Amino acid sequence: MNSTQIKVLEAAETEFAEFGFAGASIRNITQRAGVNIASVNYHFGSKEALIRQLLEHRIAPLNKLRIERLHEAQVRYPDQVVPLNELVDILVRPLIEKLITEEGGQFVRAMARCMSEPLEFLQEVDREVFHEIFLEFSQAFTSALPHLGREAVVHQLHFVICSMVGMMMHFPRLETLGPSRPSKKQFDQLLDDFIHFITSGIEGARSA
Repeated sequence: MNSTQIKVLEAAETEFAEFGFAGASIRNITQRAGVNIASVNYHFGSKEALIRQLLEHRIAPLNKLRIERLHEAQVRYPDQVVPLNELVDILVRPLIEKLITEEGGQFVRAMARCMSEPLEFLQEVDREVFHEIFLEFSQAFTSALPHLGREAVVHQLHFVICSMVGMMMHFPRLETLGPSRPSKKQFDQLLDDFIHFITSGIEGARSA
């Protein structure tokens, strides 16, 4: 992806965060990016293509990293069954660490705003972007939780995703509740506690 495409995606991200998908304007996006409409049409073609590429741009590298870490962990265990707490860590930590930043927060706000709209195509894009990682981790969670049925495991993964989204969307609230923004050490501890919180909830799940 070249510098012009990245500028357009970053401008689109800001526009979507402020106005949602329906309210976002290609003209405004071009003005934010400092390019002309023809350039946007050439590289992307439509708002639908823009938001699809934005999801790929932000999420695909994180999905790749999480799947690589999962496979590395599976190799360490003779039966390839990764313990639950490690699975949750692999699934949660890379995403939170990346998207909790100021830059990542803009993406989270953009997606939250757009996902709140009744956009069927966006639901389909979401499924496409997360399809591989969902399959990989649903299989890994099923192996780590043999007492739960497949449907129950899917429900637990859904709860994990909702927890992650909520954590990212409302992280700025910590600055209003606490005396200051958490330090690196405090953030690492907070993330450890969050992962422990999720793991404990899954461990308490009832079998199907």
